[in-house]
Amino acid sequence: MSSSRDTIFLTHDLAEAASHKGAFVLVLDLDDPRFAHHRALRATAEDISRAAAYGESARKTFLARRALLRHFLATVLGCGADEVVVGVDPSGAPNLIAPKQNAPPFLSVSGRGSFAAFAAAPTPIGVDLEILGAPDDLPGAMLDESEWTRLSSLNKVARHKAFLEIWTLKEAYLKARRLGLSREPSEIAVAFTDGEIRLSDRGTPVPARAVLCKTEPLRNDTLIIGCVLL
Repeated sequence: MSSSRDTIFLTHDLAEAASHKGAFVLVLDLDDPRFAHHRALRATAEDISRAAAYGESARKTFLARRALLRHFLATVLGCGADEVVVGVDPSGAPNLIAPKQNAPPFLSVSGRGSFAAFAAAPTPIGVDLEILGAPDDLPGAMLDESEWTRLSSLNKVARHKAFLEIWTLKEAYLKARRLGLSREPSEIAVAFTDGEIRLSDRGTPVPARAVLCKTEPLRNDTLIIGCVLL
């Protein structure tokens, strides 16, 4: 499902994503054997510094995710992956350090387990990825009153999926705003109306260029992907 003035292109193919000129989301399984060579890319000092904050297993996944991001950006920028250096801005969002660009793309990254979503666009963009998994208790504190009312009427399985759709879009919006989780998620409302997705922030409609929410099967899992372009 999507709502937009512009569009967000979603793909699982690295080359296809790199050839797209607008906003896009690339979703990959880092454990895919096709990416073994990409994962072997030597980490930059920036990546090693960031990875040091993680435990051993999470560190390995982070470095694999960074390696794929650098390969992807190299394809977009027409340079070698070893030339690409990715840092983070004050909000924690990834940003391009090298090679220098007059108008570097806005970037957003999300990861769950071995899955990763990379988003890039000429204007601010945020992406979030969740694995559907088994139903869990509804975290009502994360919801706006209208969201709570809608989800409360659903059965447990449908409610779990609907919550993840809402959650990924809230997090994607906050990432696009470069706010991280410094805001209360309940202040943002997500409404699915007549096939369109509308966001509001503290009661004010969000003038998003595009909003995307997709359910995607990948390997043996089902992913919920939310993306917001501002």
